[in-house]
Amino acid sequence: MTNADEYIQKFKELEAIVKETFGLNDWDSVTNFLSKRDEYRPFREEIKYCQEVRNLLQHKKKIGGEYPVEPTREMINFLERTIASLKNRKKCSQIMIPKSRLFYKNCSDSVLETLLKMKEIPTGHVPVLDGAGKVCGVFTAVSFLNIIADKKGEPLGPGYSFADAAKYISLDHHSSEVYRFVKDSLYVDELRDIFEHTYSGGKRLAMVFVTSNGKADGKLLGTISPWDVLGKEEAN
Repeated sequence: MTNADEYIQKFKELEAIVKETFGLNDWDSVTNFLSKRDEYRPFREEIKYCQEVRNLLQHKKKIGGEYPVEPTREMINFLERTIASLKNRKKCSQIMIPKSRLFYKNCSDSVLETLLKMKEIPTGHVPVLDGAGKVCGVFTAVSFLNIIADKKGEPLGPGYSFADAAKYISLDHHSSEVYRFVKDSLYVDELRDIFEHTYSGGKRLAMVFVTSNGKADGKLLGTISPWDVLGKEEAN
């Protein structure tokens, strides 16, 4: 098998896996689709170049039974790497911080004690869970300031719990942040799209909760921050 034959075979494999993975139609351009995706944007020119070479090999007549060009081994390797990246897409379960490693609190826990602990870790967002292990809110520094403002300077006692502060930690109460719930089987590149395109009323997506059913009424399995997606993935 010549490099040209292997190249055509690899390109067909790439087309098949892209269409199957992302549900494209037979007439959709695989290279146009990939070049528009953020994770493949740095290789946009290489992808288009591969398409042009494939078209030349497959749609132009041979001269004397030979292909007009012979792709290099590096071009074939590039197709192989792209195919491998599609076959080995990471899922949320692989990058999330599992509940066992999370700093979280229950509704009955003290707000004041949690605030003191936040200074030691440090952390800016503390998930608060109900008795069934479901997220009932998120405690932040802004939550604390809102509590103090409404209490008009009255000091918080150690007995003031998150159950008492329910309205301040509610997911709907955060003025500049929103939260999302996903399943652990969601692919990271799909989550990346959620992070980059979510913008609701001037609010940023601060954290994603991975739950047993991908919804707010599911048990918390772990959390994913923007850095976990946009930072770690780009570093890898």
